[in-house]
Amino acid sequence: MEKRSQILLIISIFVVFLIAMYFTFFFSYRCSDISCFQIHQEKCVRAKFLEDTEDITWFYKIKGKEDKKCKINAEILQVKEGSLDKIKLEGTSMDCYLQIGDISLPESDLSKCHGILKEELQEIIINNAHRYIIDNIGKGKVNEILNNTL
Repeated sequence: MEKRSQILLIISIFVVFLIAMYFTFFFSYRCSDISCFQIHQEKCVRAKFLEDTEDITWFYKIKGKEDKKCKINAEILQVKEGSLDKIKLEGTSMDCYLQIGDISLPESDLSKCHGILKEELQEIIINNAHRYIIDNIGKGKVNEILNNTL
């Protein structure tokens, strides 16, 4: 009987250890609205949030503190509206490092982010700016300006 209770005690301790490990390293709160996510983001507590806007579905995951910053993974799950160049954003992600206490959306400042999604977003921004300049100044004037500066 004594041996059986020792085995039961060891198994119980092991189960408690596994539960503690899960909550320490793997558990994330699931938020259903932006305010819940921002509460967790402000304290940099692990959480997940799916933001379904009119044109894009974002998935955010607070990974935790890293180098005194809050590491948040932002991923575009679906592009619903927009040009064809935005479709290639689907499935791409980036890691953003915000100050602890900052509750702004991770993609609001791309200089704090790293990853494929950031690169693709920057490419779209540059192409749109180029297109705007060409449409509003004219290609001939742009070439003239470029030739004079080179």
